[in-house]
Amino acid sequence: MNKNIYLFSFIMLLFCSCKTGSIYGEAQNATKHKVALGTIGTDKDFILQSGFNSAAVPTYKNPIKVSALVTPFTKQTYKTFLKANVLQSANPNVGYVDSLKVKPKYIQLKIADKVNLIKALNEKSNQSIKDYLTNKTSANIVTNISVAFSSEILEAVQQADAIFLVETKAKTYALQIENPGAEKQIIHFSEGVVFAYNTANCCWQENKKHQLNIVDFVTDYNSCPNKTYRSSNRAKKKINYFKL
Repeated sequence: MNKNIYLFSFIMLLFCSCKTGSIYGEAQNATKHKVALGTIGTDKDFILQSGFNSAAVPTYKNPIKVSALVTPFTKQTYKTFLKANVLQSANPNVGYVDSLKVKPKYIQLKIADKVNLIKALNEKSNQSIKDYLTNKTSANIVTNISVAFSSEILEAVQQADAIFLVETKAKTYALQIENPGAEKQIIHFSEGVVFAYNTANCCWQENKKHQLNIVDFVTDYNSCPNKTYRSSNRAKKKINYFKL
């Protein structure tokens, strides 16, 4: 009996070690490899591994509004950052000293315009992505990330009037910084170190033409709105052919 208790405690400890702090009030998943906002994929299944398996890169023809929250590092988030910093090419030169009152900061980025994100994923240009999400019930979308940038980029984000997620010519994503009367500034995710992320699951609904559409996104802790479902199969209505 005691062995089972120890085993359960060990598994829970491993699970908790894959989490780091919170982002916008939600628990974060730690990652050593770069994760970009708006990408589609699955979480790694093995409990000893943490991270995100990217599987698809949707087309975003129009910029999608992003919110940014500048947050001081804690001991826990700094340790998570150090693990990611070893494997990622950027070097934002973050120095953390616990005894100092002023701590270095990182940025929590979150998709703010969920309506336009949903609209983009339902467009014909993303039909293959939509088909993948329909058939892969474990797939989800990255909606939040924690990333450490250089002090120059950190300042640019803090002073930004608006921030957008945009698609570059190389079929990669970047942040577009906008300020009145100034040129738009592009910041690539490769310029920073991503060390934590959050994902959201699709909520499906069938329209009058019996076509499945994404109508919302929810986290693991939330349920889909009424008459919408996480499973695309559950969203499919049964047709009574005797009424046709």
